[in-house]
Amino acid sequence: MKVFDCHCHIEKGLLNYDLDNVQHRNIIFNSIVDYDKFIKDVPKGDSISLIFDYKNNLDYVLDTVNKNEINAIKIIARDQKLEESDYPLLIDKLRLVKKNIPIIIDAFYYDHYLNYQPSLASIIEIAKEFPNRKIIVAHSGGHKILEYFFHLRTLNNIYYDLSFTLQYLYDSSCFLDLIKLLKYTDKNKIMFGSDHHWASPKLQFEILNDIFNKLDLNENDKQKIIFHNAKNVFINNY
Repeated sequence: MKVFDCHCHIEKGLLNYDLDNVQHRNIIFNSIVDYDKFIKDVPKGDSISLIFDYKNNLDYVLDTVNKNEINAIKIIARDQKLEESDYPLLIDKLRLVKKNIPIIIDAFYYDHYLNYQPSLASIIEIAKEFPNRKIIVAHSGGHKILEYFFHLRTLNNIYYDLSFTLQYLYDSSCFLDLIKLLKYTDKNKIMFGSDHHWASPKLQFEILNDIFNKLDLNENDKQKIIFHNAKNVFINNY
């Protein structure tokens, strides 16, 4: 069974990556500094996503996009110190990205900086502003996964990344919400991811397979979620 890990970090190496049969990974860089330092370590065949650092390094990011060196751009409110008032300018700068590559938006709620948490309303605005661009909701909304499920399901360009959330929600009351997402969402719009090194790829793959068994998913849908969807988003779309 082929696997595409749609959300993986390389800064601490891949030697301890504990899942076999992975054909491709989408390597995500949350800073320009890490990109410059570790880009040489990305294995051949893996796709690359880079932070959309429009406040400090916009020209650098746009140049990297135009040189076909990355497959997607990423927005992460906590690291970029994004408040609600920042999103109109962010959207304006996103219009400068002429290549139709996907936008990954971190949607995991964490830490005490409440002003810099993910914004569901802003994700909706970005998806509406760029209807022909694939918008990947990284971590699927974390503990707010049911809220994301209900409010985003009418937008055709929304995709869900299961990274970290599989492991994080496993022993919580939100786990049923994750199962609901997998049960009722278009199976072409869900992708397996790990968020390595922050979480175990192997453990999350096992949890996902348990959900597959609970939902009695057919092999075609399973293969979409663990391989084909991410390949279509990050490689075939490129």
